Amino acid sequence: MSYTTERASSWTANGSQHHKPTPEEAVERLSHYHPAHRHFHRAKSMLRSSGRILIAGCGFLADSYDVFVINIALEMMEQNDYGVPLTPSIRAAVSMMTVVGALAGQLIFGVCGDQFGRKWTFISTAALTILGTVLQSAAQPRMMGLNIWQQLMLFRFFMGVGVGGEYPMASTVTSEGSAAAHRGRNLAMVFSMQGVGRVLCALVLLFSVHVITDTNWQWRFSILFGAVPMMACFKFRWMPESEVFLEDVGDKTPPAERMYVILHTVWDNRMKLLGTAGSWFILDVVFYGNSLFSSDVTAAMGGANANLPGNALTNLYIQLMAMPGYICGVIFMERIGRKRLQMSGFAGQAVIFAIMAIFYKELKGLTGLFVLLYALTFFFDDFGPNLTTFVIPAEIFPTAARSTCHGISAACGKAGAAVGAAAFLEITNMYCVRGRCVKGRDADLLDRGVRAVFIICSCLAVVGLIWTKVFVDDRPHESLAEVENADEIEPAKPGEVEELEDAVVEGFEMGKLQKPEGYEIPSRQPSARAIE
Repeated sequence: MSYTTERASSWTANGSQHHKPTPEEAVERLSHYHPAHRHFHRAKSMLRSSGRILIAGCGFLADSYDVFVINIALEMMEQNDYGVPLTPSIRAAVSMMTVVGALAGQLIFGVCGDQFGRKWTFISTAALTILGTVLQSAAQPRMMGLNIWQQLMLFRFFMGVGVGGEYPMASTVTSEGSAAAHRGRNLAMVFSMQGVGRVLCALVLLFSVHVITDTNWQWRFSILFGAVPMMACFKFRWMPESEVFLEDVGDKTPPAERMYVILHTVWDNRMKLLGTAGSWFILDVVFYGNSLFSSDVTAAMGGANANLPGNALTNLYIQLMAMPGYICGVIFMERIGRKRLQMSGFAGQAVIFAIMAIFYKELKGLTGLFVLLYALTFFFDDFGPNLTTFVIPAEIFPTAARSTCHGISAACGKAGAAVGAAAFLEITNMYCVRGRCVKGRDADLLDRGVRAVFIICSCLAVVGLIWTKVFVDDRPHESLAEVENADEIEPAKPGEVEELEDAVVEGFEMGKLQKPEGYEIPSRQPSARAIE
């Protein structure tokens, strides 16, 4: 019987009984050992590989789920009387707290990932995301001196901090656990869990509306379900520390000196950071311009002034439009290349937004074409900069500041989202009296404002294309050159290699084995390190 990984898993170092390898089994086992990295190779498993993607990607699933669930969840809450009316300003504040929290989390946990290591920081972001989500679902009309809307703002900020931390941590863990041939694909698959989260969110909202009759529990269930995927993956995050981090930082830089090294490394890579952070900022500004005409698409699809079930169904249709871009990004990431894919995405957005701006009035009367162009804006976003702005920072920076630089880049993206949300709202209404349009009465003036937004988005996409060409460097850092797929390796247990070597020596001395080719027999007695 061969000494396979499954048999090896019964081996323990605490003195308990275990299978003692025969000389033949020890030879086979040692043939898969990598002395420099202190681990064994094992057969590639699609199940293990998919599992690691899910573990890293569940944070992005939670991110998109929680961002998209809140709008319809607030509509559900409006069916109940919680003592304080939901005004437009409160609605905007509740939604925006996630963005503010995410920006803080990207910066804080980005630095923590380089200062304290990947493992514990990765676990912390998951715990904070789960806690914030559960607390939201448990909000009460009055608690801790806060009304229900203030509680949601506070708890969504906490959740946002955890979700924001997922950006630098999931990217770094995936990057440092993937071989060069599959790294871009794996990173794209992790980020594409955003699309899965959007669709899951839409399905859960449909279920809540049609199945749960208690309006006080509709929104609670819808929000709480966003924590379920993270809870399911939580225990699997207790994985070994990244070997790249241990070798490049853990074994070389004492914890007291790491902050200085992080700051110095960030400064040394400031031009690369300018490229990644700037392109991410431009992308998110454009993305929020894209979201401005979602109500027009809803109307074109027959969802204008619809009831809650109708809005939930329309939401599902819109989220399904995003999936083809993610799928194509995963398939073609390695073939096209990161930088070229980002440039082509910006170019596609520039063309579509220009068409939308020039022919806006004509397109509003052509439902099918209007919806198609709307879907194409999502396609070029997800099959382009939305994926690549996440992938590139995970590969091009040194290990000492990889997490920090990714966090800074992502935080600039969130800043762009805030700028886009605030600026485009004003631009849309700028032709109306006192900057506030009334639907129906000011339809023509509102159309002029939306067209102005599309023109700006098209111009920004061109800026993004040029910015990528000039500033973005997508060459992976040399520290990732020798990285192996984490799902194909198994760390050696304490004392395991010595026991295997003793078995080989014993087999050689007893004449059971010929000396393995290229194997150096240890100069010691077999019993010296044998484990009883």
